[in-house]
Amino acid sequence: MCHLFSLIVLHIDDSFKKIVIVKDNIKPWRNEKGILMMGLMDFLLNKNSLEI
Repeated sequence: MCHLFSLIVLHIDDSFKKIVIVKDNIKPWRNEKGILMMGLMDFLLNKNSLEI
């Protein structure tokens, strides 16, 4: 599922960070295109989640 959303996000042509939030508890990671994948709880509870 993360792969599908990352493909969609790649078509947005702007300079903002690309982040895909999923409901599963996953370890935050970046794919080869630089898109950050992270779980919802990490995003909500970690005040520095956008700096990862």
